[in-house]
Amino acid sequence: MKNLEKTKNIKTKLIDKTGYFKKCLQIKRLAKYANEIDTVLTRFNKKSCNETMMIKGVRKSREESTNRKTHTEDLEKIVAQIAKGIGLNEDIVKLMGKHHDVGHTFSGHSGEWWISNILDDYGLGCFCHNTLGAKELIYTDNVYEEIMHKIKVHNPNISSKQECKIRNSLWLIMDAINAHNGEKPEKEFIPVSNKTEEDFVNEILNCYSIPGYDRTIMPATPEACLMRLADKISYIPLDMVDGLKEGLIRDKNGNIVETLDSDYAVVLSKIGITKKDFDSANLTKDYRHIAERLKEIFINDVIQNSSKHKIKMSKEMTVLMGQLLTLNNEKAVNNVILVEDQQTYPACIRSLMNTFSYILIKNGIVTDLHTAFVGNQYTDKNAKFSSLLEKYHDTPYFSFIEYLSKINSTDYNFVLKIIENASKQSIKSELTTARQCVQKMEDYKPKEEFGYNFDRKNDRIKSYISYYSTQLELGNLVGYTDETLNEEVQQIYNNMMYGRYNKNYLLQDEQIAMMLSAQYISSLNDVEFINLLYSTNLITEEQVKSLTRKYKDIPNLKDEVYEQKNWKVIKNMQMEAAKKGEEEVHL
Repeated sequence: MKNLEKTKNIKTKLIDKTGYFKKCLQIKRLAKYANEIDTVLTRFNKKSCNETMMIKGVRKSREESTNRKTHTEDLEKIVAQIAKGIGLNEDIVKLMGKHHDVGHTFSGHSGEWWISNILDDYGLGCFCHNTLGAKELIYTDNVYEEIMHKIKVHNPNISSKQECKIRNSLWLIMDAINAHNGEKPEKEFIPVSNKTEEDFVNEILNCYSIPGYDRTIMPATPEACLMRLADKISYIPLDMVDGLKEGLIRDKNGNIVETLDSDYAVVLSKIGITKKDFDSANLTKDYRHIAERLKEIFINDVIQNSSKHKIKMSKEMTVLMGQLLTLNNEKAVNNVILVEDQQTYPACIRSLMNTFSYILIKNGIVTDLHTAFVGNQYTDKNAKFSSLLEKYHDTPYFSFIEYLSKINSTDYNFVLKIIENASKQSIKSELTTARQCVQKMEDYKPKEEFGYNFDRKNDRIKSYISYYSTQLELGNLVGYTDETLNEEVQQIYNNMMYGRYNKNYLLQDEQIAMMLSAQYISSLNDVEFINLLYSTNLITEEQVKSLTRKYKDIPNLKDEVYEQKNWKVIKNMQMEAAKKGEEEVHL
């Protein structure tokens, strides 16, 4: 038995080692064409000063406050320095860093959470920005083909064999984007060297289907692992500075705190910030030097403790960075979302999704797309879109029609895969919840959160509870198996696909319309989003004024703060990890 286990371990190590060297060759191959790849990705990466980091873009008062563009520029410098120090590929890791946030929605993480909760109520899975970015580049923008075309133009003598190898390696850059979620505290980052492109595509589908799945995956390459850790090295010091300068940090009386307090002093001194630097920054109220010094310390620690095979910080520095992250959350990040945001935006997004879906279904767009891309039958969808663009030319919906007019067969069919995967996972999860309530004789606690309407989801689960209660009385729950569950899932899914009406489920064309609508809304930046709400009369001029108030101008900020349940889960996870790390290190 021991010999068998030993043989398995040796085999696993050989597979991992082979995968590692294969990925190294692939990264080296891609690096030769980094400029061509970057040129194409940059065309689709619209991140700018109108894309939120921690500070909501429509509320920020300082031009210097970090935005997506400045964050990615900062991250490029960090990853290049560390890559050089440990011998990883600088060109590719910079490329990964520059485009890692291409999928971020308006209002930072809040935008994706708002959309995600609405999709959940409709039984359509969830949304996360990293997966959205990878999916959009591959399937919506079709960047693989454009990259290969660009490479061939610049390298006319390239062989077809080499072309094939490059094409088969491009997914590693998208894997870095999809697996970059840096909010889960990890002590070390070891790449999944035996990951395949098929594995990567399945991870995308699961990220759209299983809440929190994006925080469980690890990248395929050391370069992507490095970028994931460096993401935190960039935003943690900058969140501290932005929170302070934007007036997010308040004392117990609600007054704006303009200097770093003793809580920060304790952690910063342990990290390596001198009292002289600390006092000087508080005197001048210029904290950029401290932020840069923190990044320098973190960078050096990663270089000293990492190898080409494993990216990590020292245990002590991991804990201290976690403590700094916790302080930022408690003092600044917690105060970003206000009650009026939560009360306004989710309802508006839902209204937009329903309006956009109505436009698509009423005008036969989904039918035409399905006929063309799935049925492979001729339909003059271009003429239909031309007519619609003219019809909606002077309306707020023109940009949505224009966005949809560019959809291609690859994108549409992948959206269908997402919907099938997400729908089945949603049904399975809700059936399981209902069955457990019946078997354990527990009352169902309806899902709820301020600003949302989860009536459809809760009604679905209640109907399942009624069904399982009857089955229990009949004795049919005895011997209930996974196979039985999967059969029930498939039957419910088939009913939706065959158009058998159920008020708690969307029919297939409605599902497609909703997902395409969510896809468009997620592409908007902060300014575009709030302008759309105003132009569609979902918010008034007075609401615009209130929703764009600067944090510094809100006297009783803490009285207006709203903490999202999604964010609370992540924050608690971070705090628990930091506490566990402290116990291990005994700082």
